[in-house]
Amino acid sequence: MLLIIVTALIPAVILGWWIYQKDSLHPEPLRMLIKAFLYGVGSTFVTLVITQLMGMIGLFVYDLGSFAGAVGTALFAAALPEEMAKLLMLWLFLRNNPFYDERFDGIVYAACVGLGFAGTENILYLVQSENWLGTGIMRGITAVPAHFAIACAMGYFYSKRHFGDRSTITAICVLAVPVLIHWIYDALAFSEGIFPALSVVINVLFVLLIWRVYRSTMRRIDELQRQDRTGMTPPPPPYHDGNGPVMPPPLP
Repeated sequence: MLLIIVTALIPAVILGWWIYQKDSLHPEPLRMLIKAFLYGVGSTFVTLVITQLMGMIGLFVYDLGSFAGAVGTALFAAALPEEMAKLLMLWLFLRNNPFYDERFDGIVYAACVGLGFAGTENILYLVQSENWLGTGIMRGITAVPAHFAIACAMGYFYSKRHFGDRSTITAICVLAVPVLIHWIYDALAFSEGIFPALSVVINVLFVLLIWRVYRSTMRRIDELQRQDRTGMTPPPPPYHDGNGPVMPPPLP
C-alpha cells in the first residue's frame, strides 16, 4: 500500500517542485504550498458533496455507453464538480493569505491545490486497479499533468481578476476555462472505449490537446512572471487638494 501511495504522489510532487522553482522572484513559503496542497486534498471531498447536490437536482450524469453519455459524464460527473470544488478551496485559501502579493502567486497556489486533488484521485485509482503500476505510469504522464495545467489556467485568471481586471469575461473565465479544458480532456478519454475503431484518431486529438494546453500554460506563466518583474501594478487613484485631482508622487 505504501508503494502504491508513493507511486501515485510522485508526479504531483515533481510538478509541485517544478512550479516552486519557477517562482524565483519571491518564492512562497514552503509551508503555505503544503497547506495549499492539503486544501486540494480537501477538494476531493467537496467534489463528492457537489456531485451529491447535483444528483438531487437531476444534473449528475454517469453513462459511458454512448457518445452523448460520455460527453455528459465528462461535464457533469467530472469537469464541473471537480473544478467548482478546486475553485472554492482556492478562494478559501487565498482570501486572507498575506503572501498572495504577486500575480504569479495565483498560478503557484492554484497548481498546488490542483496537485493535491490530482494526487488524492491518483491514489484512489491505483488502489482500485489490478495493474496499479501501469495505471500509475499512464496517469502520471496524462491525468496528473492535465490537472496541473488546468489549475494553472484557473490561477492565471484568478490573479488577473484579483490584481485589477474586473471585466465580466475574466470573472467567467476563472471557472469556465478550467471546466472547458477538463471537459474536452475527459470527453476524449471516455470516448475511446465507445469508438475503438477511432482510437487512433482520438489519441491523436488527445495528444494535440495536451500539447496545446502545455503551450498555453507556459505562455500564461511567462506573462504573469513578466508582469511581476516589471512591476505592472494598477496606478494609485488621484486625490483632490481643493483645486482638482492630483496624482500622488511615485513610490521611491
